[in-house]
Amino acid sequence: MQSSKINDKRQKIELEFPMHCSVNALYNYISSPSGLTEWFADDVTVHGSKYTFKWDDGEQRDAELVKNINKKHVKFKWLDNDYSNEFLEFIIHKDEITDDLALIVYDYADEEDFEEMVMIWENQVHNLKNQIGA
Repeated sequence: MQSSKINDKRQKIELEFPMHCSVNALYNYISSPSGLTEWFADDVTVHGSKYTFKWDDGEQRDAELVKNINKKHVKFKWLDNDYSNEFLEFIIHKDEITDDLALIVYDYADEEDFEEMVMIWENQVHNLKNQIGA
């Protein structure tokens, strides 16, 4: 786990999770609305490149898909005014020597919420692994 400050309060989170599944399955779960709904948000809708993420607690966030490299990389730029310079990024890393697969997640959190956000991501990816069968 790594972090770096982007301003006085927000920190960038970098997490890497080993995955035991196919690249195709993992890519589907991080790039498609149906896949993201299985583990990340309760509802995901898409209109063009704009994704709307909704959670059962009433939270809703809009993001623009700014990068989508097939079976490798998905990056969303948050459209909220407060976090318009932040993004959510998923990178699929496959080690060329060992063939080990990892999901790298980049996100942001307030400094005082950093550890809680790391735990949330650990839980989210645990849910993803259960869905994928990894």
